[in-house]
Amino acid sequence: MALKTKSGELTQQEKLELANKVFPALKNRKKHPIFRLLRFSASAVMVVLCAACATVDKPLQQPVAPAVESEQQSLLSMSIRNGITKPDEPAAFELAMPESDIALASVYKYSKEPTVLTIAQDAVDFDYENGILVILKKDRLETNFAKCVQINFSGNFNSVQLSGGLALLSGEKESAIADLQQCGIVREFRGEGKGYFLNQAGLLEFTPKHYVFSDRLQTNIYNQGDFVGAVVYGALGTTHMLFATDTGKLALMNMRDGRFNALSPGNYNIKDIKYVGNDIYIYTKENKLLMLQADIANGTIKQVGEAQGKDGCFFLKRSGKIYCDGYITDIDTAEKAASEGDSGLYSEDMLFLKKEGVLSFVDSAKVYRQSVLLGSPAQNQVCVKDGRGYFLDLDLKIKYFTADGVESVPAVNPASCDYVFMLKEGAVKSADGKVIYEFAKPVNRSVKAVMLKRIIGQDIYYYFEKQ
Repeated sequence: MALKTKSGELTQQEKLELANKVFPALKNRKKHPIFRLLRFSASAVMVVLCAACATVDKPLQQPVAPAVESEQQSLLSMSIRNGITKPDEPAAFELAMPESDIALASVYKYSKEPTVLTIAQDAVDFDYENGILVILKKDRLETNFAKCVQINFSGNFNSVQLSGGLALLSGEKESAIADLQQCGIVREFRGEGKGYFLNQAGLLEFTPKHYVFSDRLQTNIYNQGDFVGAVVYGALGTTHMLFATDTGKLALMNMRDGRFNALSPGNYNIKDIKYVGNDIYIYTKENKLLMLQADIANGTIKQVGEAQGKDGCFFLKRSGKIYCDGYITDIDTAEKAASEGDSGLYSEDMLFLKKEGVLSFVDSAKVYRQSVLLGSPAQNQVCVKDGRGYFLDLDLKIKYFTADGVESVPAVNPASCDYVFMLKEGAVKSADGKVIYEFAKPVNRSVKAVMLKRIIGQDIYYYFEKQ
């Protein structure tokens, strides 16, 4: 059957020119490692992609409205961040004077740390969008959506993609779409040899030789077409579909008319690839992170940024960032991650990392966290030697102060003391009551004890001096 476009049927000469000029054939091709993104039969014809023009069946409609209300999504997103990252407030602790003997004999430390919280065990995959978190497990999909906390299934799925309240479950032999609003599987597909991509624009189904772009439940087909080559990756952006071949050639197809608007001038040694919004990110076999953008006016895809990675790096879902040797890296920056992972997601300034099935939420914004040291050190005792007052600090380091109130760390600790005395309410005072050295400040008191506050670096310590 002849292939058609919106403007009419292509002649054989036009097809030949398209094949020769756009995707020139290569010899002695090797199977590309990106096949892990889409597994298909080894008998597929391994020829370079020729953009055989799409058959436009129906005009592209407006994206389907999200099944989960946007206001509720926003509230859920806020509750995730505020609930998980809610700090321990030193100011609130100062107002709550403890009374138990155990508490009064302890030291309370407040340190600013990133938040790492385990969310789930035995997670196969996960996704997050607008406050909705879905976690794929062996026999079910768990969510934080109040109307649908769990969807059971009998399929064998290894990945999940969330979009507007719909979850695309994909496996080697089958795929399905779950609707959180209806709390169940609403569509099933034969998945063997096919790749799928879901977003607000619709659903993309593709094989090495063919693609179908439809609405999100595949009830209306917008356009479809054949390739005279081996496509191993397909994804939807906001206005275009991105395809990549086994030889590393890239092409952007317009969603509305099924025509290719931009092509990569060369081939890329692709290890992994992401299409985020209108940006293309490639992680190469040489461990380079490349950022590319389409120049539609000139019909090309050009490189606009580059960063160096190393073996073991992987993309974080929903972003052009990679996790690389304990760092979250993009084209311009690298930040130390507070947790380890073998897969992850970065969206809305929120980071999720999964390590051997354990899914954690990681917030790099540091907040105060409380820790307790039971049985406080003898911080009130001062050893005077050669005019210096030596003491064991709350961070368990020996320090000293001088008569003019200067505090420092000694090179050598004294072997003996000239005499010993105790601090009174965190200070050393002269006979007339003038403060010579202030170790800590009183911030609260009760009949039983005084609460004292000491700051060391960026850490805040509280201890108690019994009355």
